[in-house]
Amino acid sequence: MNILVLGGTQFVGRAIVQEFLKRNNDVTIFHRGKTGADLFPTCTHILGDRNTDIDRVDTQEWDSIVDVSCYLPDQARSAANLRTKHYTFISTGSVYEFEGVEPPLNEETKTSEGQEGIEVTGETYGPMKVRCEEIIREAFPDRFGIVRLGIVVGPNDHTGRFPYWVSRFDRYEEVLVPDVLDQPIQWINTLDLGEFVADLAEKRSVGIWNTIRPSLTFGAMIDEIRKQTGHQHEPVMASVDQLNELEVKFWADLPLTFGEPKTYPLFQFETKHAESAGLKHQSVEETVAAVLAWCKSGEFVENSKGGMTREREESVLRIVKGKNEHS
Repeated sequence: MNILVLGGTQFVGRAIVQEFLKRNNDVTIFHRGKTGADLFPTCTHILGDRNTDIDRVDTQEWDSIVDVSCYLPDQARSAANLRTKHYTFISTGSVYEFEGVEPPLNEETKTSEGQEGIEVTGETYGPMKVRCEEIIREAFPDRFGIVRLGIVVGPNDHTGRFPYWVSRFDRYEEVLVPDVLDQPIQWINTLDLGEFVADLAEKRSVGIWNTIRPSLTFGAMIDEIRKQTGHQHEPVMASVDQLNELEVKFWADLPLTFGEPKTYPLFQFETKHAESAGLKHQSVEETVAAVLAWCKSGEFVENSKGGMTREREESVLRIVKGKNEHS
């Protein structure tokens, strides 16, 4: 198949391109050349900014287009003019309206109202993705696949969220852990995602899928990480109240965690619809092992994005340990 990937050199796109190549497809990647420009020498690389140069890939009717890099409605409109037999749009679970929703969530859960815009923020990201979905569905009414991602984990993770925990337990004897061990957590492994997207493209499947593995608890995730890193020390536990008092921010400072149960629906999606379409799941053990190997390779830069600095963590650890000893 002749595959066009719009953005395919960083994390999610990279895993998708790798899977297409494994299946001996002819892959063209349209990207800016700013990240991973030296990857995939057997692919055709077309450089350009999709905001202004999308016409550079309007050279043929593609067997399939996979769009990894669309965030703005205008980007979706310009891509909607491309010729293809099937269009897979990589979207997000953030399209859903979480306020007041009772879990579990599925593909029928109400989404936010679609929004126009030219700036991606925490508030506009989901609504603008909704609008992008609408545009793609209108342009390719019987030729679209929409893949709504949860948290994506695996090697080459530039977000640093999951690697934060793996790297911390691999490198340090004491790690600050919030006492939210029962909090649910979900993710999609990039290898599973690549296989699923390639299947959809090759079969020209039409529909919408929440692409995510079943929930586990944050505590179970930490236990598996400790097991594989050989960490023999107990985590230093801090209560939600302690962390709030010390102005430690959940999610930003302590990735993948929340201080409020009302946010838990984000990690309580049903998985059966995508599984019925062929989505398979790497085990938790396999996922941790792969990320640990990547962290040990030196490619992961600690605190490049996700989580607090080690210096900040050590200062919080001293306070928490002192209070715990006197409580």
